[in-house]
Amino acid sequence: MRLKTSLIIPAYNEEEGVPLVIDEYLDKVDEIIIVDDGSTDRTFEVAKKYDIQLYKHETNKGKVAALQTGVEHATGDIIIFTDADYTYPAKYIPDFVKEIEGGADLVLGARFENIKNMPFLNKVGNHIFSFLATYISCKEITDSQTGYRAFKRDMFDKLNVNAKGLEFETKMTVRAAKHGYKIVEIPIEYRERVGKSKLRPIRDGIKMLFALVSIAYSETSLLAKMIMIPSLFFILIGLITGSISIYEKIVPGVLSHEYYPILTTCLILVAIQLISIGLIIDYLTKKLDRIEERLVK
Repeated sequence: MRLKTSLIIPAYNEEEGVPLVIDEYLDKVDEIIIVDDGSTDRTFEVAKKYDIQLYKHETNKGKVAALQTGVEHATGDIIIFTDADYTYPAKYIPDFVKEIEGGADLVLGARFENIKNMPFLNKVGNHIFSFLATYISCKEITDSQTGYRAFKRDMFDKLNVNAKGLEFETKMTVRAAKHGYKIVEIPIEYRERVGKSKLRPIRDGIKMLFALVSIAYSETSLLAKMIMIPSLFFILIGLITGSISIYEKIVPGVLSHEYYPILTTCLILVAIQLISIGLIIDYLTKKLDRIEERLVK
């Protein structure tokens, strides 16, 4: 039986991009839901001209709130997220649906083609946070921040991602990986955005970093945490000995504790090894739980 698709588009001051996105996606999905998140321009009026579901927040509540509103009103079996800035082409929808129907839990549109359309700082941040997401989840993820993704309706509630802004995508991706869900990435073209970007690289980058740390701690099993806890002690001691070495080299100009640099290196390396082992054990444990859950079904 063919699964019904619901496309959800959060929009905040996107009067230029919204009509382009709607026109392109209309014949690719079963229903389009646009949530105007308190726009101060003509986004709502422009979207109102189309035969779609349209909802409006009276005040700007953030992207995640807009997505939640959209999911609440969606009737499809497969939920698809995209942005209102016309950066994500609709032609990949059939590939997304095919992967979901083939057993994937989360499909990500990985921005590999025409990556030059992404601002430099965004590109650097994307690589850094995708690397960290891969390390934390023990699952190779090349584009954890992409806003173009698809999944089955019930998965959104199961993940229960606690986020407010643009860190949502990263947190959702890592949380899905930590829970053992099957994640598939599809290389997509990334177009130059229409309208003004809402992303603030430094501020949003800090939020993403804290989100990853939060996921790494909260989603890790007790056994893995017990293995990782000593690493915090080693890192602390390493930072102390390293700071002393730097101070002695800069101020007196002579290292009084010659073995401190080596000690610092060894402590940091041991800490990284313990964290890695803990994350691997956690990944294997949850992957086995997920396999057992599938077998029971």
